[in-house]
Amino acid sequence: MKGNNLRIKDIGEFALIERLVEVLGPAGRGAGQGVIRGIGDDAAVLQNNPGTRLLASCDMLVEGIHFDLSYFTPRQLGWKALVANLSDIAAMGGRPRWALVSLGLKPEMKVSFVEEIYAGIAELAGKFGVTIVGGDTCSSPERLVIDICILGEAYRAEVAYRSGAHEGDLILVTGKLGAAAAGLAYLREGGKAAIDGAEELRQAHLKPVPRVKEAAILIHSGMVGAMNDISDGLASELHEIVQASGCGARIWTERLPISQATALMAAHTGVNPLDWALYGGEDYELLLTISGEKGSPLKARKLGRTLAKATGTPLNFIGRILPLSGTVEMVRPDGEIEPLLPEGYNHFKE
Repeated sequence: MKGNNLRIKDIGEFALIERLVEVLGPAGRGAGQGVIRGIGDDAAVLQNNPGTRLLASCDMLVEGIHFDLSYFTPRQLGWKALVANLSDIAAMGGRPRWALVSLGLKPEMKVSFVEEIYAGIAELAGKFGVTIVGGDTCSSPERLVIDICILGEAYRAEVAYRSGAHEGDLILVTGKLGAAAAGLAYLREGGKAAIDGAEELRQAHLKPVPRVKEAAILIHSGMVGAMNDISDGLASELHEIVQASGCGARIWTERLPISQATALMAAHTGVNPLDWALYGGEDYELLLTISGEKGSPLKARKLGRTLAKATGTPLNFIGRILPLSGTVEMVRPDGEIEPLLPEGYNHFKE
């Protein structure tokens, strides 16, 4: 059996790994990237830069739970699988360095399909200087599983924690909110909704861009208190900051950055776009706080201009940190204040 019809069960694990290493190309070699020994031994041997702390995170994607293969090409799936990991490192103020990729594969799956997953991983890894240094493969007869572990580094003084928020701090968010959820709604309709900005929504769900460069600029400003990435939804991530910092928070819903395309898709489906912005998840934007001292709004605007000039990504002021521990509120446009519940994506919620 040859070409695109070749299946995993026809070549076995070791031949598959050899082919995947070839697909990775430079992203799997790591020369000059702190890789003393990468793929090909029992464990990778790595060297972080002097004075840095190692950051470690992992994310697993399971077919039918986290993704639907009727929406994704295998290359898009590989890209998105790595996005979640890069976003975690960015949220900690770090630089992503190395990743290990483990796959649970159906024996009947075509080799070319798996190679395309790795091509997507390699494409994104190459954009951010990440080297794939190992991983594992196993049989998973029912569902495709992708599990990626990532290692990054950050200088001790630059690590950003969720616990760094203080009373009076400004709450800021990068980019736009709710676009990934709007993109999923668009795809579930078969991509037939005739709205302006439809491609923007598709890309937001299928091929989001992690805010690694943005995080580096924010951290180097010396202004960041707490930071978190928006993977499970703004409401959920804000509650995590509040709980870790022992404070409260208030946001103004009219300040939440929602794109016109997201608003149009929401109108088309009869959904309140605010629900997507607060609870949709997978936007992979950065939620952060900066000091609320005198002159801070002016500093925030200056930081926003710097960020937009360097990356094209806007920075939006959406609220303030409160002294009341555990209290999270949202203010409606009419001034009504109501609790903001910690809802969002939950892996074990039925």
